[in-house]
Amino acid sequence: MRFGRTMERSGRGWCGESKNGCEMIELVLVDFDDTLVETAPAFQHAREALFAFLEAEGFSRDVSHKVHYDEVDPELLAAHGMGPFRMAPSFRETYVRLCRKKGRNPDPKVAERCAGLGRDFLGRPKVMDGSLESLLALSEKIPTAIFSQAAQTQYQLERIREAGVTEIIPLDRVRIVERKTPVTFQEVVHSFGIHEPSHATMIGNSLRSDINPALAVGARAILVEPYEMWHYDNVPPIHEDFLRFPTFSEAVSYLTE
Repeated sequence: MRFGRTMERSGRGWCGESKNGCEMIELVLVDFDDTLVETAPAFQHAREALFAFLEAEGFSRDVSHKVHYDEVDPELLAAHGMGPFRMAPSFRETYVRLCRKKGRNPDPKVAERCAGLGRDFLGRPKVMDGSLESLLALSEKIPTAIFSQAAQTQYQLERIREAGVTEIIPLDRVRIVERKTPVTFQEVVHSFGIHEPSHATMIGNSLRSDINPALAVGARAILVEPYEMWHYDNVPPIHEDFLRFPTFSEAVSYLTE
């Protein structure tokens, strides 16, 4: 089901107001992962490699998928937070639980191989085509900040630097929280001196982490449609009064032209 409104270049804004209403935007918060850089494909490729390896070890792909996504990953997400650091223990634990279900003793070498598939797989951030150029164009027209979530702040900050984002958005306009929620969203908005949430706009690819926290406090939101929805993000929006665009660049064009 599609939520929100896919905007055509009609010159119309939120709630039927003229596009000049965008002049009321005092702050735009931009997500990092899968909005400016590709992250989800690397996670997905690592998981597919795990499932293929486990299948060769005699475990059904369907069962491996269910154990990993429904049992292990939610637990490790709570323990290790967002980001890649949960992947190695999550992959190892998936193998261990599959062994238990089959009454097999886990092989330490196989367990370590599974962990290895979930370790150091991201590499240097892959910047999406046109995203940095669009970020610069946005920042020249409207006050802009980066709003990202990660359990390991320093690691995420290094990724943001490596992607070249801090050459456009200075470090004092980068905010990283462990989890994006209505509370953390409002705290970040207030940290920039914005006290009317409707004057702030969040741009991101996640319904759970980007769109809903903004909508919950009365801010505006723009969904950059994900190329593949992560199961964790597959939640309904609080309401449908937000915009959607296929790419970050198109969202920026709407706000700045």
